[in-house]
Amino acid sequence: MEQEISILQLILNASIIVQIVIVILMIFSVVSWGIIFGKWVSLAKVKFDTYSFLRQYNASTNISSLFNSISGKGSKNSVAALFFQGINEYNKLSKQGISDIGPVIENIERALNSTLDSELDRYEKSLSTLATFGSVSPYIGLLGTVWGIMHAFIGLGNAGQATLASVAPGIAEALVATAIGLFVAIPAYIFYNKFSSDVQSLNNKMNKFGDEFLNLINRRLAGAHDKQDNI
Repeated sequence: MEQEISILQLILNASIIVQIVIVILMIFSVVSWGIIFGKWVSLAKVKFDTYSFLRQYNASTNISSLFNSISGKGSKNSVAALFFQGINEYNKLSKQGISDIGPVIENIERALNSTLDSELDRYEKSLSTLATFGSVSPYIGLLGTVWGIMHAFIGLGNAGQATLASVAPGIAEALVATAIGLFVAIPAYIFYNKFSSDVQSLNNKMNKFGDEFLNLINRRLAGAHDKQDNI
């Protein structure tokens, strides 16, 4: 408890520049933890929806029924969004009377790529902010430390007496800025790497599903053309 009070006193007694640096770092900390908690919840939901839909997709024997079952859902994440947009594009082409395999596959592939990019942009949102906080916070803290030490030695020079008691508080208050900078940077880096790994995993799953979906559509179109040729 005494240590907390002494650190608080160091911050309150610090020079105005060091205090400004500490305030900036504390704002960074609040924003980064808000991003961390929000991203943790949103990506956890996306991962759950992904596994849930893949189980439905692999167990389904009727693509139309699966499409109808997810059509009424407000939000569609990850592979479910790819499936919905792919089938939706296929239905539009069918209504227009377009049945050639090449144009159909190309249009569906463009729809899937557009949906994939949109999903990834949504999942990666705010990750760059975490990366920025993780990279610049130690330097901002170091700026406060350098300024604080410089201020302490200037005060020591004016006093004309070099004692540990006279120089220690100034150096200690300066080091607090570096400690807070690291306090901001370390969790920002850790969770940036974790969330980036999660997004990459989702990207791999969506790409794999998109390839399988295009193969499915290709086989169905080829089968339909074979039947027409036989007739």
